[in-house]
Amino acid sequence: MELRQLRYFLAVAEEGRFSRAAQRLHMAAPSLSQQIRALERELRVPLFERTPQAARLTSAGDVLVERARVILAEVDRALVDVRVTGADSREQVTLRVATMADLVLDGPLRHAALAIDGVEVSVSSGRGDDALEAVRQGRADVAIVWSRSYPQRDLAGLVLGSVVFGVVLPLAHLLSGAAEVPVAGLAGEVLVMFPREPFAGIWDRAVDHVFPAGAARDRVVVEPNLLNAPEAVLRAVAAGTGVALTILGLVDHLGIEGIVVRPLAPALRWDLEAVWRAPATPAVRRLVDFLVESSRGPQTLIEPVDRPGDGQRHAEVRA
Repeated sequence: MELRQLRYFLAVAEEGRFSRAAQRLHMAAPSLSQQIRALERELRVPLFERTPQAARLTSAGDVLVERARVILAEVDRALVDVRVTGADSREQVTLRVATMADLVLDGPLRHAALAIDGVEVSVSSGRGDDALEAVRQGRADVAIVWSRSYPQRDLAGLVLGSVVFGVVLPLAHLLSGAAEVPVAGLAGEVLVMFPREPFAGIWDRAVDHVFPAGAARDRVVVEPNLLNAPEAVLRAVAAGTGVALTILGLVDHLGIEGIVVRPLAPALRWDLEAVWRAPATPAVRRLVDFLVESSRGPQTLIEPVDRPGDGQRHAEVRA
């Protein structure tokens, strides 16, 4: 059993689907499936129950997943310890980014690996709950996640800012010329959404915001093509399936025709937070400072968090 296979196995276990795990690992889904099959043959037990919709852990997979996390965390720590012994080495810090947050911070994340003196940043993306758990278990040093619920505030954190979502309309929609779209005007619309499973909190809050009186079953349509999100959802709107929600400013860079994006009234906002285990190491603090500074830049889609008397500072949350 190779460490590489353990990393592949853990990615599938955390993502719940081979396609999402393959995207996270930057490899083809058939190749990933072959690697998992080889691991199962070596162990002589099935690790996943496979369906067209999901890959669920078997009892043997449940046993292996926790051991794999511990093994890989120890290996990663050992690599860091070895690297920092070199005079010219940089301290390695791992950063996990929740799905969709990587779209908001695309520019800073692409430069994080080289932009911080003395720190080497390894960035990967995944579901928000998995990112938080990775920090708790020491498999990641810092995570960027969407607004945490109260029970999730066991980690130190800092609000980088808020992200505003607007409504995507077909170009011929009656409200396409409005400066902003009232939520009440969407009561009879069909809402096209990404799959709920990877980010249930965002999904539920979005549907509740658009349909405050409750959504009928036929009023929400799920676009399952998460690999090509958000483009797949936007193209469904352009084809006349319904309306959708998207981060304001994101669509401008995608070049999809036949749609317009308008602000909502009332506005729909979600906070983005950086979280870590306290006390923060100097390298973690430098990474967090870099994220704070980057979130203020024009290349992001984040609005700063205003505090009374100091609109430039970011709200910090202690565990």
